Amino acid sequence: MILLDTHVLVWCATGDTTKMTGGRMDQIDAAIIEGQAAVSAATFWELELLRRRPANSSLRLPPTANLRLRLLSDGLREIAPSGDLMVRAVQLEDEGFHLDPMDRMIVATALQGGFQLATADAQIISWANHTGRLELFDIHTD
Repeated sequence: MILLDTHVLVWCATGDTTKMTGGRMDQIDAAIIEGQAAVSAATFWELELLRRRPANSSLRLPPTANLRLRLLSDGLREIAPSGDLMVRAVQLEDEGFHLDPMDRMIVATALQGGFQLATADAQIISWANHTGRLELFDIHTD
């Protein structure tokens, strides 16, 4: 199962192959259709926040509620954060993880579910490589 970081979901939703190889995007699209791709429910919260910032007015995304419904009907799974997951997200600080709360939520979701994380976030990748605790889905290699 692949867990998509927010920016990867945006690239897939907009078809932006400048940041991720077309082959990897095709793999993620297939995983969505097969029910083998997921996002944290908090990802949609983050997307709506991003859409409302004037600096992000160039995002070519439909309204978040519409995008969410479309992706879920296509087969994307949504992982709701439990209280345990939220506590685990905060505890990542004890393992040297950085302080971004959304990144913590996404990484905790990947760890708890045993998912590969599709991300281009350098801080997450560095932490994963350093600790060996998180399996990454390489978005740059077909």
